[in-house]
Amino acid sequence: MAAATLDPEKTLSWEKRHRPRAAIASLVGALGLLVYYVAMERLRSGGPTISGLEALERGLQPGPVADLPSLRLAEFQYLHDQQWLVLAIGIGAFIGFLGMAWAAGFVGVATRARSAEFRRFLIYVPIIGGVVLGLGTLIIQVSVAVLTNDFLDGPRTVESATRTSTGLQQFGQVMFSVGSLLLAVGLVIISLNAMRVGLLTKLLGYIGIVAGALLVLVPLPVVQVFWVGALGFLFLGRWPGGDLPAWRTGKAEPWPSPTAAAQARAERGAATQPAGPQQPKPSSGRSKRKKRS
Repeated sequence: MAAATLDPEKTLSWEKRHRPRAAIASLVGALGLLVYYVAMERLRSGGPTISGLEALERGLQPGPVADLPSLRLAEFQYLHDQQWLVLAIGIGAFIGFLGMAWAAGFVGVATRARSAEFRRFLIYVPIIGGVVLGLGTLIIQVSVAVLTNDFLDGPRTVESATRTSTGLQQFGQVMFSVGSLLLAVGLVIISLNAMRVGLLTKLLGYIGIVAGALLVLVPLPVVQVFWVGALGFLFLGRWPGGDLPAWRTGKAEPWPSPTAAAQARAERGAATQPAGPQQPKPSSGRSKRKKRS
């Protein structure tokens, strides 16, 4: 993704060519994230549970426990039966986080074109984070599907149930953690600086910051889905009220402070208020005395 320059005409020309692609990436990304979160929630809600008391009784039985049938058989059978959900989680996350990375990267390029203080390397933080997070999630889900099939094709014992982690899956988990952190930091930085130059409304800017923070704090998928989808409409020029001034001029158009905005509204109100009839000036007592004399 090539960065635009500080020349407004070149900036607008570059953005005119790339905004439709960024919009498609954003909308497809929002759809992918929706599939990812819905499939993950559905898989979690329907899974079987293992009784802790039954597992304790199994551990107190005489003889080697490793050769006994695993109590996780129902869990693995459920994952095998719902393998389409397992893969939908990985594919949806891959598409969704790549779309988020594309959208955030495009906003970063547009921000740098309007602010020389915005460092170029910051553009790549959410891009790298989104790609790594999407790939990591996909690798984890594919590993789960492979390990499930291996367990069901094997002896299905306690020992085989404990071998449900491979180097590839652990690598995917590392990618998931690193990607989440990079994407979170990138979203916060991009949203904050894009809001400062007027590319995002304060609402979208704050939602982007919250969406980044929630990636590493608590899962609240509706925030990420809304933010990425809203960017798609913004890139298409379908935002309520049309394009923001910064997107039209190719220059930074910072949002006014609350004090400045209130003063501007007061000035506009004073300018549109009709002038009242002029009141006659009161005559002084001295002029009256002159008339009497």
